[in-house]
Amino acid sequence: MLIQFNFKNYKGFKYETSLDMTATSLKEHQYNLIDTGNEKILKIAAIHGANASGKSTVIEAFKFMSDFVVNSFKYSTSNIDIPLKRYAFDKTSKLEPAEFEVFIKYKNNEYQYGFKIDNKKVLEEWLYKRDFRNKKTAKYKSLFERTGNQIECSSQLKEAKSLASITEDNTLFLSICSNAKIPYIKDVMEWFNNTIIINMGDCEIERFITRVVSSVIEDREYQKELVRFLNAIDINIVDIEVEKINIEGEKNRYRIYSYHKVENSNELVAIPFYEESSGTQKMFALYGFFKHSIELGMPIFIDELDAKLHPLLMQYILSMFHSEKTNKNGAQLIYTSHDDYTLNKDIFRRDEIWFVEKDINSVSTLYSLSEYKIGDKKVRNDASYNKDYLSGKYGAIPILNSFDISGEKKYE
Repeated sequence: MLIQFNFKNYKGFKYETSLDMTATSLKEHQYNLIDTGNEKILKIAAIHGANASGKSTVIEAFKFMSDFVVNSFKYSTSNIDIPLKRYAFDKTSKLEPAEFEVFIKYKNNEYQYGFKIDNKKVLEEWLYKRDFRNKKTAKYKSLFERTGNQIECSSQLKEAKSLASITEDNTLFLSICSNAKIPYIKDVMEWFNNTIIINMGDCEIERFITRVVSSVIEDREYQKELVRFLNAIDINIVDIEVEKINIEGEKNRYRIYSYHKVENSNELVAIPFYEESSGTQKMFALYGFFKHSIELGMPIFIDELDAKLHPLLMQYILSMFHSEKTNKNGAQLIYTSHDDYTLNKDIFRRDEIWFVEKDINSVSTLYSLSEYKIGDKKVRNDASYNKDYLSGKYGAIPILNSFDISGEKKYE
C-alpha cells in the first residue's frame, strides 16, 4: 500500500512535490477508503492536467525511483552515470540533488524509504520503520541512515552492516542488501518489485501484448477467466488459444488467437489477436495487471489509462478498485487521464482528484481538489467537477490562442 510519494527536482518538478494517499476528513464515499486501523488511505488517485503540464512526470518520477531501487546494484561494477533528469530551466537546479521518498505499508509494517542523488552518486539514503507501541506517537525509527559513504545500521539490521563497506557511491545500499534477504529490507524490495507501472499511451503497447506476456497465459483456467472478464465488458470473444513460440535467447513469446462465433452457427473462427481492436488488446493486457494488483493488494500506476477506452469502461475499471467486494486487499490505482466523463462527485471523493499545472517558468505543480480554493473557499462536494474543471475554475487546462492554419492570414 502506498501512503505517500514525495519527490523533488525531477524533470518539470523543481520543488518538493507530494502525492499523499492519506484520506482527509471528508465524509463522502467512505467505501473509497482503505481502513488500516491507524488511518484511512485512498484507493484511487486520478491525475488530470493539460498536455505537457507534467502529469505523466508524476508516474515517471515513481518509475525512476522504482527502477533505481531494483537495478542500482548493477551500477556498482561500472562507472556509468545515474540516468537522472533534473529540472533543466535554471542553473541552480542542475547543481542540486534530486530527492525521492515513499511511505508504504507492506505485510503489516509501515516504512519510510528515500534517497537524494545526483548523476554521479547517492548523497543520502534512509530507511525507517514505524513503531506503533506508543499509539499516540507511532514514530518512525531508523533502520539505516546513509550520508555519502557513511552508513549507520540499527541493531535490527546487524546482518546488513558487513555490506556497507562494499556499497559504491553510485549504488543504493537497499539494492546491495536485496539479495541477502535481510528482514525489513526484503519487504521494501518486494513492495517495489510487486508495484506495477505501465504507460498505456505507448504506441508499442499492443505489440508488446503478444510479444512478451507472463507465462501465466499458458494456464487454461487463467484463459477461461480472462474470457469471462472480456465478456463482462462486452467484448464478444468466446475463447482464446495460446501458442508458445521458441526463439533462441528470448522467453515468454507467444502467438495468441481469439475465437468468435459465426452468426447463426456453432462454428468458431480464429483471428490472430493482433487483428483485434486496440481497445480489446488493451483490456486483454490490463486484466493481468489488475488481477495482480487486486489479488496482492498492491498499487498500480497507469499513464493515460483512458487512451482508447470508452468512458463507461473507464467507470467500470474505477468501480473495480472502489468496490469493497472486488477490492478486498487494499489495491490502489494511480493514473493520469484526460477523461472528464468520470470526473464527478458520484464516483470520486475530492481528495482522490489531482491536477498538474505548469507555470510560465515551466515549473509543474501537483495539487488535490480537496485543497484547492476558489477565492478563499474550498470546492464543495456538490460542485460539477468536470464542468468546472473544463471551464478553468481549477486551473490545469491548456491556454489556447487563435491560429490560422490555412496560412492565408499573415501575422506581423
